Amino acid sequence: MPFIGVAFLTFSIVCYVPFFIWLSASYLNNGDQSKRKNNFWLLLVTVGLLNSLNLFLFKFPDTYSLVVTITIILLVSLYMFSVVRKDKRKSIV
Repeated sequence: MPFIGVAFLTFSIVCYVPFFIWLSASYLNNGDQSKRKNNFWLLLVTVGLLNSLNLFLFKFPDTYSLVVTITIILLVSLYMFSVVRKDKRKSIV
């Protein structure tokens, strides 16, 4: 694996995984619990089904599947981050 791949993987594990765990916990602890839990479970099920369908049906190269999975996770993370920021602003005011 080239150096850029190792650097990206290391950055992802060291920086993004703890951020995602904190973001998920903050997202699930505030606001409408049932709606947020359903959204979070939808993310997990979507990623799991996407990987399973790719493995058994579509047979896309792994790099394409990884890009789609990462894109889904990043978009949902942006959504969760915006909701958490909005909750923090409401709690301050």
